[in-house]
Amino acid sequence: MLIKTIIFIISGILILPLASSGLQLEKKGFPQKNFAGARIGAWTNSGDEAAPTDSPFSMEFDNSSVYGEFFYAIRVAPPLAVEISLGLYSRGDIQYSSSTATYVGAVNLYPMFLSTKLYPFFKLESLPIYIYAQPGLGFVYGSQSVIDYNDYYYTYYGYTAENTETKFTYMLGGGIDWPIGTNIGLTMSYKYMPVKFGQPLAEIKDYSGWTLTVGAGYIF
Repeated sequence: MLIKTIIFIISGILILPLASSGLQLEKKGFPQKNFAGARIGAWTNSGDEAAPTDSPFSMEFDNSSVYGEFFYAIRVAPPLAVEISLGLYSRGDIQYSSSTATYVGAVNLYPMFLSTKLYPFFKLESLPIYIYAQPGLGFVYGSQSVIDYNDYYYTYYGYTAENTETKFTYMLGGGIDWPIGTNIGLTMSYKYMPVKFGQPLAEIKDYSGWTLTVGAGYIF
């Protein structure tokens, strides 16, 4: 899955020049404008991989997952923008075994960040792209849902089949923005997000990982 996603991202990067052919580059006004859109790519795990062997949970967790996010970057100054982002990825499917039955569900995570985008080379007009660094702070909301085959929830003695956790954390990343028209821009982003919950979801606490995404947006 990860290999296919990386191939997709690399292919997207390689066809960027084709996407911009026939369009007049509008680089000059980008440092004064806002930028909003969506990105899609891959999330890769760098945290825990499996629950304890004596756990009632079993999971089908891959080390990578499809990751998507919406972003809205507000221009503060030519070298600086403030970005609000909301993402989503699934850690994978889980099964919960009680003394009488086995129930299925999933663990989904929703990163929400407020970050700064710093453009150190914004004055270099010879570059068709804007390179940026992106530190930020925010929350990651995790949802563990286990639903039975009759579509209602259960809570068992000593275990909670349905659970949520929220972690305040930081994010470090960077990427490029590429205006290819007056109101159209392409973007590529890398982010590292450490996520270690106070209480486990599916008996795993560490959901840290990094993302690599490409996307497009509206410049205004």
